[in-house]
Amino acid sequence: MNYVQLRSFDNYIEANIVLNMLQHANINCYLKDEHIITIDPLLSPALGGIKLMVHTEHVERAWDLIDKAEEQYLKSIPCPICKAHALKSVSVTKTYKCKLSALISMLLNGQSVEITKMYQCSACGYDFKELPHGN
Repeated sequence: MNYVQLRSFDNYIEANIVLNMLQHANINCYLKDEHIITIDPLLSPALGGIKLMVHTEHVERAWDLIDKAEEQYLKSIPCPICKAHALKSVSVTKTYKCKLSALISMLLNGQSVEITKMYQCSACGYDFKELPHGN
């Protein structure tokens, strides 16, 4: 069977929540490196985190389910500034102009392009890195 890596997680709880959601929808998937990273979390950067592996036939449906679940979750959280329920996830890509910086990032992070996940309120435009706590 052919599996592809859909996502990676640093947190085994979040990884298992997503895994169970997908398995409940009859998507053939498993977590790779879950046990070793759970035992020794310091190995996570070296191994690339806990990897969600999904069978190639189910990749598109799995992405759709994950995107819908995240979108629904973000709608339940009010913006800390305007209190509107209009949060969305935004990916910010940082490329390195200097080859040395790209090489160092590749050695330390395993990639030469850094992608950061941020959140933005569609109503007021406020950007933040962490989701606000509480409602």
